[in-house]
Amino acid sequence: MRKGSMSRYEAMQAVGRIAVEAVEAENCEFTNRVQTDGDTAVEFSASVAAIDADGDCILTAYYYQDPDILNEVDDFGDLDWQIEGYEIE
Repeated sequence: MRKGSMSRYEAMQAVGRIAVEAVEAENCEFTNRVQTDGDTAVEFSASVAAIDADGDCILTAYYYQDPDILNEVDDFGDLDWQIEGYEIE
């Protein structure tokens, strides 16, 4: 099951524009998480420290790529990096 159930708008409401823009500026990395629902997409994420209504938290942006496309490119920078969603922990 994919992570990142919050939209960009919801994340901004929770932690503010600066934190959302900060996580969007971070380089994402492989998470190495195996999805157990049959979804073959490869998960990447980027995280930053933030503050929500409950105090300190971590804002994470999740990205997903098709494994076949990952095998076809030499430079991951050539891929379309769209954020799937955000989570706050």
